[in-house]
Amino acid sequence: MEKIFGLRTMKTALAVTISVLVGNFLNMEYPFFIAMTAIISMDKTMSSSMKMGKNRILGTFIGALIGVLLSYIDRGNALLCGCGMIILIMVCNAFHLQGSITIGGIVMMAIMIHTDKTPIFYGFHRTLDTCIGASISFAVNALIAPYTNIKRLDEMTIRLWDQTDQLILALQQKKTVDSESVKKDMEAIQYELKLYENEYLLNSKKERVEKLQKHYDMAQRLLLELEILETIDTEKDEIVFNYHIQKALDIYNCYVKGFQIQHEE
Repeated sequence: MEKIFGLRTMKTALAVTISVLVGNFLNMEYPFFIAMTAIISMDKTMSSSMKMGKNRILGTFIGALIGVLLSYIDRGNALLCGCGMIILIMVCNAFHLQGSITIGGIVMMAIMIHTDKTPIFYGFHRTLDTCIGASISFAVNALIAPYTNIKRLDEMTIRLWDQTDQLILALQQKKTVDSESVKKDMEAIQYELKLYENEYLLNSKKERVEKLQKHYDMAQRLLLELEILETIDTEKDEIVFNYHIQKALDIYNCYVKGFQIQHEE
């Protein structure tokens, strides 16, 4: 049921409802643009919503500014439309706002060839609509069950080190070791860790991020030794093989001692 009707679905619906109510209350001409921005800005995390909302606001503003300036030269001129698009892309690239290019181009073209409204009036209202919609989306995401993946990270870390126990046991018995499942879990942990690190409104985040990153770095060092072991011929290079086994065990023991992880014997 969660996959069909999840929390993000309810947040998006709530943001749309509030957008339309706010648009009607303020007697905005096109509440549609407020709701559209709220939909586009709603994402999994608050940091993602903030980024998408910022891209849309800045894109709208830049596109409106270029559209207004060009419209006073020759509104509807095809060559100026193409030149405006080049200028827009160059400006967005210069300020690392690639996510703003699309919406900026749409607003600019709306001013140049679509709407019959006064250019500066239309540009101002589209920027205002965008600011309101992005703000509503972020507020809903922040106030209604904000995303947190702390529990998921803890579960993934525990699973990773359960796997590590099995790998170390296999190394001690000089059995073949398959590191692929560990790699997949580490990739998933790094993804979740990045989400957690970039999220807003989290208490004591820095300390927890540093601890989790140390866990990940330790696993990465161990995985490197496992990958080296997979390439060694035990019959021809037994000394080298034993050296890397011992190194892997030292890394493992350092992790257990340093972070006081409880392992089942």
